[in-house]
Amino acid sequence: MVKTFAYEKKGFGATDSGIVIVKDFWKQKGLDPDELNIRDGSGLSPQDRVTTHAQVEVLKYAAKQSWFPYFFNALPEFNHMKMKSGTISDVKGFCGYHTAGDGTQYIFSFLVNNYNGSTSAVVQKMYKVLDALK
Repeated sequence: MVKTFAYEKKGFGATDSGIVIVKDFWKQKGLDPDELNIRDGSGLSPQDRVTTHAQVEVLKYAAKQSWFPYFFNALPEFNHMKMKSGTISDVKGFCGYHTAGDGTQYIFSFLVNNYNGSTSAVVQKMYKVLDALK
């Protein structure tokens, strides 16, 4: 996708140019570019790093867009919450949206890094923490 951004803006689809475009876009929205460490644009590189703060800011931005209902409806539901999961090299994360029983709306990002044990065990522990939002 970052190559497509570069092609659209620069006429040539290069990863490095696309990463600059993505980081500049979010910088214009008030996000510190240092919160986005993008290496290859796939999101699958172990060198990629996006802070939990940046993830929440992106989700807040999305919630204000006209296309948000489609985005929201496309998110999977885990633990009775609309959220996206991610897993790579002993890192597990969830970020998404939740409306508590009392009507309080939450946008959250939760990452666990370098955990011991199985992924399923850490997920169950993460669900227990996320249950506090309910």
